[in-house]
Amino acid sequence: MTEKLNRLKDQFRGLEAGLAEALSIQLNKGSECERTSESISSATTTNEQLNNLVMDQRTRRDEYANVISKQLEAVETLEANIDATGEKNLDEAITWYNKFLGFRVVAGEGVKFVFNKVNMQSPDNEYLFCMKVTKDKYSLIQCDPLLKDSEELVKDLNCTNDLFKFVRIMRARFQAAATKGVHPASSFCPDTSSITASSPPALSVDTTSESTSNQSHSRSRSKNQDMHAKRGRTPRSAASPLATPSSMRRSPRFVAVDAGNRH
Repeated sequence: MTEKLNRLKDQFRGLEAGLAEALSIQLNKGSECERTSESISSATTTNEQLNNLVMDQRTRRDEYANVISKQLEAVETLEANIDATGEKNLDEAITWYNKFLGFRVVAGEGVKFVFNKVNMQSPDNEYLFCMKVTKDKYSLIQCDPLLKDSEELVKDLNCTNDLFKFVRIMRARFQAAATKGVHPASSFCPDTSSITASSPPALSVDTTSESTSNQSHSRSRSKNQDMHAKRGRTPRSAASPLATPSSMRRSPRFVAVDAGNRH
């Protein structure tokens, strides 16, 4: 009897231990289940937040696309207005230069800049110089009348690429020459890229004596007449080895050429 009771006690203690272990496992499973539920809930919340963020980003994208589309339309309209206004202003500027300064640009073998209204005593006299561009380098191929230091002016032009400044300086030099009694005589300037010691001397617009200037002008006119007589017996292709119009650099400063031709 006592032995049987001891066996029952041992079984009871084994059942208690198994129950305790089962309860522990149940608690662990419950905790794990809670953590899984919390993770699922957090993932669901994150998913909803991401969905809301995606919807918000799509809404903003559509708004930005709409704004950009309107801005592009506005820019296109503005550019069209600017182009029309710029062309009108360019035409007005060309007209103004032609009317009040006697300035015009002639396209051909090189770009010729022609001025009248330089000499107030003879406003119809045309002073001119002709430029060409070869391999992005300016060259003075004609100047009437010849001016002193034109080579240095062209070198400065090639350094600064400021054609507007060069044109202003040339007109000022023509005015100074006119006050000294120097008049245009259809003379060709040597190419400044190949000037040699045998090149004819240019007239100075800084002479201090009126008589000296007139004598220089007379000698220049005589030389020019000889040059014209020789040129009349020389084929045009040999006398004017100029660049073709297609070799001219399409500088923004030559835009006025095309506009000038329209007038």
